[in-house]
Amino acid sequence: MSLQLSVPPFHRSTVPSFFRAVLIVGLFAVTTAHVGSPNVVFDGNAGPYGVRVIVRPPMVVPGLAEVIVRVNSDDVSRVGIRPVFWRAGVKGSPTPDEIARVAGQTRLYSGHLWLMSRGAYSIYVNVDGARGSGTAIVPVSSFATGRLDLPKGLGAILVLLTILLVAGLLTIVRAAAGDSLLAPGESMSATRRRTANVAMGIAVPVITIALFGGARWWSAVDRLYERTMFRPPAADVSVSVDSTHRTLFLYVHDTSQFRAIFSPVVPDHGKMMHLFLVGRTGAQVFAHLHPVEAESLHFTTELPWVPAGPYLLFGDIATENGLSLTVSNRIDIPAAPGSVRASDPDDAWDWTTHVTAGVPNATRQLTSGGYTMTWDTQTPIVAGRAVDLAFSVRDSAGNVVPLQPYLGMAGHAIVVRHDASVFIHLHPMGTIAPVTQRVFAQRDAGDTTTAGRLRTVSLPDDHMVMPLSGTLAFPYEFPKPGRYRIWVQVKPKDQVLTGTFDVDVR
Repeated sequence: MSLQLSVPPFHRSTVPSFFRAVLIVGLFAVTTAHVGSPNVVFDGNAGPYGVRVIVRPPMVVPGLAEVIVRVNSDDVSRVGIRPVFWRAGVKGSPTPDEIARVAGQTRLYSGHLWLMSRGAYSIYVNVDGARGSGTAIVPVSSFATGRLDLPKGLGAILVLLTILLVAGLLTIVRAAAGDSLLAPGESMSATRRRTANVAMGIAVPVITIALFGGARWWSAVDRLYERTMFRPPAADVSVSVDSTHRTLFLYVHDTSQFRAIFSPVVPDHGKMMHLFLVGRTGAQVFAHLHPVEAESLHFTTELPWVPAGPYLLFGDIATENGLSLTVSNRIDIPAAPGSVRASDPDDAWDWTTHVTAGVPNATRQLTSGGYTMTWDTQTPIVAGRAVDLAFSVRDSAGNVVPLQPYLGMAGHAIVVRHDASVFIHLHPMGTIAPVTQRVFAQRDAGDTTTAGRLRTVSLPDDHMVMPLSGTLAFPYEFPKPGRYRIWVQVKPKDQVLTGTFDVDVR
């Protein structure tokens, strides 16, 4: 069964390719933390200083990560960064590297850090200035996620150089067995010439064996590297239906040749998993659910609202060692047997036939309460450049309304590229899972057992201190151009409402 999608005001001809690519690309192009979006963006505080931190991890490990820090004041005298591996902690990590201001900028700093090991890191950003010192913790996943292909031109040059080197080496062997043994002015005899040619003939298979041996060694190194590359955890999915329940079961397991999920799952925003369903069954359907972990890596939730049909599925989890991971799959959901209760009171969904184009001041009506949501992002969006996805929520009189925290945040945004090669779950503080910050802070405080387990597995999940005025923004850096859909969830007056926008990224 193929999926179809009505996306006003864009052309219907673009829709089938969306779902064809989903089946081919979107379900398998998963990296750590999110799908197709490896860069980390964090908005928060380092003590008394507001900072925005962007970390661009390497796709090979060991490798260099680029770190960009923007501070919000002019009284900063020094910015330092240090990589903290989850197992080593601060005490086992190198001292901070001071990074320099970007030329021509007073508040922007840039530097690089080596990430030497595979697994969960946190970049500690230390800021010193007139108001004292502070540290921001920015969790980062460090995995080998790609291989660089040899450019055809460079390959041709290397082949030519190899031929020249082999020819030169054979010439040297022949000269060593012939000309080098002659006295000055002496001519080479037929016997000496035959000896030189025999030596060169012997050298040919020796060099050939050396070349093939080197090629086999290189292939072995390449295979070893492939075994260390990260591959996304899989989510095996099934649905059980009876007279009163429509239950979704997920079993999460590793697909890499090494264990990526070797620590228990910890709650983020108080939930063991954040599950997102995107489908098309007569209208654009979106759901944000919260399965419970029945046993290790086995999750279950009821499907009370969504209509039957095909869906994309994305699930976010965080682990005790500081990793955040996303699993994905597709599923055909059967019809509900009747009225089915929700598993979690924070489950939320939206069902709309209209998607608003994300252009400045575009406004869409939310599903109830007379509220509207306005797209306040004014600048064109360019891939690889940080942007604030800004929104405001207003009542029927046009007044900005206060918001209640939803799952500890002023709002949540879910971004999916048109071909599903990019998925990310954003907060006003950026791309990170807040629980991973607390995991690193708790480890550094020594709240672990001798085996390295956290003593307090059920981590507190108090909401962040943030504005709830009805205007909110999500910092992000789109990884590549294309058309994206954004669902924004807010909670005015005890009800979770969702605004849906489509944006084009250059």
